[in-house]
Amino acid sequence: MTNRPTLVIKRRTFIVMVLVGLYDFVLLGRLGDIQGVESAHLKALADGIHFRGVPLAPFRGNIVDRHGRLLAGSHHAYSVYAIPIQTRKHRTEEVILLSTLLAIPEKTVQKRLSRRQGFVWIKRRLSPGELATLRSQLSALPGIYLLTETARYYPQGALAGPVLGFTGIDNQGLSGIELTYDKYLTGKPGSLQEEFDVTGQTVKFAQTRVIPSVQGDTVELSLDENIQWMAERACEQAMIHTQGKSVSIVVMHPRTGGILAIAQRPSIDPNHFRDYNPKQYRVLSVSDAIPPGSIFKPVTLAAALQEGTATVNSHYFCPGFKNILGRRVNCWRPQGHGGETLADVVKNSCNVGFMDLGLGLGVQKFYEYLERFGLRSRTHIDLPGEALGIFPAMKRVTALDLAIMAFGQTLTVTPIGLLTAIAALANDGVLLTPHVAKRIINQRGDIVKSFDEEVVRRVVSVDVARTVQQMMVGVVSEGTGKLAQVPGYRIAGKTGTAQKVVNGRTEKGIYIASFIGFGPVPHPEVAVIVNVDEPVGAFYGGQVAAPIFGHLVRNIFRYLKIPATEPIKPPKPGEPAMVPSLVNLDPETAQQDAAAFGFPVQFVGQGDVVVDQSIEYGGYRPAGTVLQLKLGRSPRIYLEWVTVPRFTGLTISQATQLAWELGVNVSHQGKGQGHVHRQSIKPGTQVRAGTTIQVWTG
Repeated sequence: MTNRPTLVIKRRTFIVMVLVGLYDFVLLGRLGDIQGVESAHLKALADGIHFRGVPLAPFRGNIVDRHGRLLAGSHHAYSVYAIPIQTRKHRTEEVILLSTLLAIPEKTVQKRLSRRQGFVWIKRRLSPGELATLRSQLSALPGIYLLTETARYYPQGALAGPVLGFTGIDNQGLSGIELTYDKYLTGKPGSLQEEFDVTGQTVKFAQTRVIPSVQGDTVELSLDENIQWMAERACEQAMIHTQGKSVSIVVMHPRTGGILAIAQRPSIDPNHFRDYNPKQYRVLSVSDAIPPGSIFKPVTLAAALQEGTATVNSHYFCPGFKNILGRRVNCWRPQGHGGETLADVVKNSCNVGFMDLGLGLGVQKFYEYLERFGLRSRTHIDLPGEALGIFPAMKRVTALDLAIMAFGQTLTVTPIGLLTAIAALANDGVLLTPHVAKRIINQRGDIVKSFDEEVVRRVVSVDVARTVQQMMVGVVSEGTGKLAQVPGYRIAGKTGTAQKVVNGRTEKGIYIASFIGFGPVPHPEVAVIVNVDEPVGAFYGGQVAAPIFGHLVRNIFRYLKIPATEPIKPPKPGEPAMVPSLVNLDPETAQQDAAAFGFPVQFVGQGDVVVDQSIEYGGYRPAGTVLQLKLGRSPRIYLEWVTVPRFTGLTISQATQLAWELGVNVSHQGKGQGHVHRQSIKPGTQVRAGTTIQVWTG
């Protein structure tokens, strides 16, 4: 009896010892697990509790032209942030002071400082004045810090603004090339990590961890800054001359698909993109599908020649109209063209002749060539927002529809789509993919990606392409495109005048004047399309767009040093001669160009560039007539500073002319052509030349 309690005690002691042993075993196992398998994970959790990360934004990669000239870059900017837990003691005073210094509502500051976060932004991208004031008050703002960030800038102002696009507050691409190649331009962000205690204060003498950011890649474009500038000025001059709603120009290298320039008016300065209506962010030549009118006709011509439904020996008759399915469809020339060869049909831009070509092809073949030329799909140019052309459903197309489509109505295409198709004819029948980027280069100088010519398909034979080229040369040398002539060079082209479609209906009296062409033939270096939307007064493409093309291409050939292919034969004194555009040229070049067209010149005033001419370009005068040329200051230098003038009180035409003379641009908003009552940048402000200033009329 006396041994029983002892036995029970021993048994219980043994059980307790076993349980303790098991517990120790599990505990040791768990310790081993923590120190081994889970150590990295737990360390990261601890670091997250005791380390605060401040983001270090990378420098965004540069965007440069084909010669390495900077179009978009980055510079340092300063932002202010807070560690909310460190502001608790003096939060009320800090809210008032920050609100006053940074012009932020007190409620907004209070809300941000009350967040349960280790890091909050107070204001990004401080102005120089805000930065200086805040720095002087930082000692009175515990928990408030300055951080060096990066910001985007565009040193050439509005040059190629919609094409380059712009970035958001976090340097993310939002439009244009900035958006398309954002993943290359962005770089890799870093961080600055500091250790802090339970009160939120930085631990003194603790090690600061820095994870450096990595700069983004450089995107080199196929654009040429000088050709882009020429196209921009051509758009500006066209807006003054035609009073159109908009003007757009694209210049392409037809044998590579590389885009040398895309310009438009109205445009934007990406440095101040928030000042513009978002509709102006669009690249008009890419995002807008429009009725092409007669500049579409070379596609119909090439298809008919390739299929053999027309030959160079074919003959046609134009009485001024054609009756199809009981409806009369007129030629643009009411009295008609009479008997014509195929070359005459092209040279005269005869609608009746092209109706015959379209009907000869038939619906199925016509649509087959729309596909071949890439007009029923996107070109896949490397810009966002490319539109798709609109064509009637093939199964519903009547003979009437086909006849009208054959001369470029009742269908829409994008300017870049049609230029790509016509460039295929310049490229001996081979269709290429257009591209704005040329290559991507990392910070070590290695080529990350290269955009070489990308062949889509052969659309017509070499013989057919060259036959079309020669017939398009006839348009410029003898036909409706004479005002596109460039003395010393053979230019192929086509004029176009399209009635606009408004709310689904063709609107009478509202036109798009166009010209498309390439040269010099037979070895084209550039293909160009010019569109003027709703010109006031003259509206035919041969009157409005052709001289814009001729002036621009003349300057491009001179810049590229392309030797003349034909002797220059000025007209004899007294013969009708076309007045060339001499504005923007230096005196020596202007005199040479005028002489090539048969006109002596007389200079008025002083300056390094022609700013006006006594006889408007595009008309005809007897050769030998003296042209008075007004000289002034060149607006070419984009890096200089310009004092913004007072535009209020001026007409939009006067404001545009004054802006051009000073080397800045204006973008017009408002109804009608009244007087300017407001401008986006105050008079007397210093801005970079090339900056776009918005003006309002009403």
